[in-house]
Amino acid sequence: MAIVGIVVGATAAASAAVPSLPAKTPAQLLTELGQAAGRPAGPFTATVQQTANLGLPQLPGMSQAGGASSSLLDGTQSIDIWYGGPKDVRIAVPVQAGESDLRRDGSTVWLWNSKNQTATQVTLPAHIKAPAGSAGSTKGNGAAGAGGAPNSPQPPDTPQAAASQLLKAIGPSTVVGVQSNVYVADRPAYQLSLAPRSSQSLIGRVLLAVDASSGIPLRVEVYGRGSAGLAYSLGYTKLAFGAPDAANFSFTPPPGATVKKETVPSDPGALLQGLGLPSGPPAGSSPNSPAAKPTVIGSDWLSVVASPASPQVAAAVQQLLTDQPATPNGGSDGGFFGSSSSPAPPGASASPNVPVGPYLAPLRALLLATTPVQGSWGSGRLLQTTLYAVLVTSKGQILAGAVTPSVLYADVARDAG
Repeated sequence: MAIVGIVVGATAAASAAVPSLPAKTPAQLLTELGQAAGRPAGPFTATVQQTANLGLPQLPGMSQAGGASSSLLDGTQSIDIWYGGPKDVRIAVPVQAGESDLRRDGSTVWLWNSKNQTATQVTLPAHIKAPAGSAGSTKGNGAAGAGGAPNSPQPPDTPQAAASQLLKAIGPSTVVGVQSNVYVADRPAYQLSLAPRSSQSLIGRVLLAVDASSGIPLRVEVYGRGSAGLAYSLGYTKLAFGAPDAANFSFTPPPGATVKKETVPSDPGALLQGLGLPSGPPAGSSPNSPAAKPTVIGSDWLSVVASPASPQVAAAVQQLLTDQPATPNGGSDGGFFGSSSSPAPPGASASPNVPVGPYLAPLRALLLATTPVQGSWGSGRLLQTTLYAVLVTSKGQILAGAVTPSVLYADVARDAG
């Protein structure tokens, strides 16, 4: 009888893990996702967890640069969000030995770093709704994302924001289906599956968990082609609808904290750069310069982002790999791109595009993980992970996409032609 009880209990537990929901077709779920995307984000409190297993090399210095940045590349990162509306937002991001907090309370924005006990206060003038430019990314602990007014603080990388990008690829190039129902953040959900038809995509399939009652995406899971393991996941672990307590949005610096006040420039993106948050083209480049305007080659699952060729970029990459000063060589296949290398003349100035700061060591580690490649299109360095391939050509052009290297090579040849 004990054995029977164990079997019955196990069966009941397994059944409870799969919610019983009315059957829906892929078309119905896509319609619900589209309708949910058209609605403004309502007040809620949530914890969003992002997990990445991209097979990247060990990157020195990332823990010092910030725990969140390291986890975004490989590992797990959680953020807590309190969203009362475009003018009432709080985002808490755990970092090594502390927490980074962004709060907006009306026209006042606070950035708090508990690790160094520093608070930065920004007062937003009437003509600027919010600091813009973080593009829904948690990388800078910024604030943008799904729902709400344009250029206003919104939840960073949420399942809604990720799903909206993936749904753009749906068409003849995608096989759409429905998988078993699941619970996400204790909410019953359907699972919509998206699979690229092309074997040239590094993505094998994507699972979107769709909330059964609201139709919003609760989780996005991405699996690499030919791999049973999960490569990337972004989903809610906690989600409660309703207005958060107003105390979450106000902030008073604790005794002993260093308080700084920032002046808002005419360009909100420059404010983010001043606060150490990524925004727009690299410092020192003109917004109208070719380097600030990458293009997209291909479409859907085979889309590739390509920057223009740049001798300065080629020289900067060479310097990072060799630890020696380098000057642009006009795109010749030498240095780290070819079999031989000639150091720059003594006293030659380093490329102005060589990055500085805490991310220099991780960037160099990524470049050292690349392998030399060449073909009829030319030569360069290739980095391939579970989901992405990145090609840096000898002419300083950078191409990246969730595609096989052959797609990058073909795009380089086509772009050059």
